[in-house]
Amino acid sequence: MEFIQLYNQNKDKLTKSENKLANYIAAHTEHVIYDTIKSLGKATNTGDATIVRLCKKLGYSGFSDLKIALAQDSMMITSKGHDETQTTPQLSSKVLISSIEKTEELISHPVLTEAVNLLAQAKRIHIFGVGHSGESARDYERTWLRIGLIANAESDPHIQVQVATLLNKDDVVVGLSLSGHTKDTYDSLKVAKEYGAKILAITNDLTSPIALLGDVSLQTAVSEFMNIGTVAGQVSQLYLCDVLAREYEKMNKVDVDKIKERALTEVMKKSI
Repeated sequence: MEFIQLYNQNKDKLTKSENKLANYIAAHTEHVIYDTIKSLGKATNTGDATIVRLCKKLGYSGFSDLKIALAQDSMMITSKGHDETQTTPQLSSKVLISSIEKTEELISHPVLTEAVNLLAQAKRIHIFGVGHSGESARDYERTWLRIGLIANAESDPHIQVQVATLLNKDDVVVGLSLSGHTKDTYDSLKVAKEYGAKILAITNDLTSPIALLGDVSLQTAVSEFMNIGTVAGQVSQLYLCDVLAREYEKMNKVDVDKIKERALTEVMKKSI
């Protein structure tokens, strides 16, 4: 790892507080990638100046440059860790299954119940996400429709903000962001919350700005930086989509067969 190498080469030049900070970064690389300078300072009880000074001493132009280098290190380690004896189908299934299993381990059933209660009590439900998370939002919308739960997915940040200004305490907004640091999504959710809407955040980092906005927050599990924005990331989001749908169906005694029968009857009329 470049960071570890640079640290080892320069540790004698660092102060006690800088060495402590460097050790924290080395032990929490995946988390630091998504940190702001303020959140890292809070986690390590160090000031902005100490963080910037450490970056400079290790040869980085600043904290953002350090985070980019950490992300690149993460991607290289993941790539080297792949078993070359595995076939492409085996590797793909391993990554996707791992994404689901890790997400399952992070589910707190009391929190899941809170999330479903939010959805059940909402007058209107909106789902905000951009990029790949915006695509996941569309899948949430379609999946939940099959259990009679009507939600509106919106991936355009400008429309999100317009929608947010029309919400109130009876509404719920589901915010999707793997990193938890997507500014467009954060800004839209913040406006929705200011107008009284409840927020259900679904993100990889429960200490992220988006998760902290949530009245309820559920955690996905894509621990490797290179999987952000990939199929594995979307699979973790869609797994929670299905879990929420099934739990909603169970808690609210939804007659899914009846819903499917009514929908099928109308869809069949469209055949020619």
